[in-house]
Amino acid sequence: MFCNKCGAPIPEGGNFCQKCGTPVDKSTVESPPSEIQLQPVQTAAATTTNGFAIAALVCGITGLFLNFLSILAIIFGALGIAQTNKNPEIKGKGMAVAGLVLGIVVLLFWIFIIFLIGSVFWWI
Repeated sequence: MFCNKCGAPIPEGGNFCQKCGTPVDKSTVESPPSEIQLQPVQTAAATTTNGFAIAALVCGITGLFLNFLSILAIIFGALGIAQTNKNPEIKGKGMAVAGLVLGIVVLLFWIFIIFLIGSVFWWI
């Protein structure tokens, strides 16, 4: 007799498979398969996150405190989007888009603040 689950031989009168521990159903015990077909193992492709995308997001966030970094966020975001579109194995397009949008919003914020401060000093 052979185990239905793993195909290991089961001694006569055995109630459990000695290899996998599966209970033996004596009515459905079959002979081992004549040919075992192995399924190929699919490994995940090595993916990397784009460095420009990470830099764009970091520069976009820190651009709130250091205004010149918002310009770098826009540049790095555009480069990150271009590289992730070119090679689908490289991840990080969402971070690149977020960095680009943050860079634009923060740059517009700083331009507004500069004009606001300039107009206040104009009237003094």
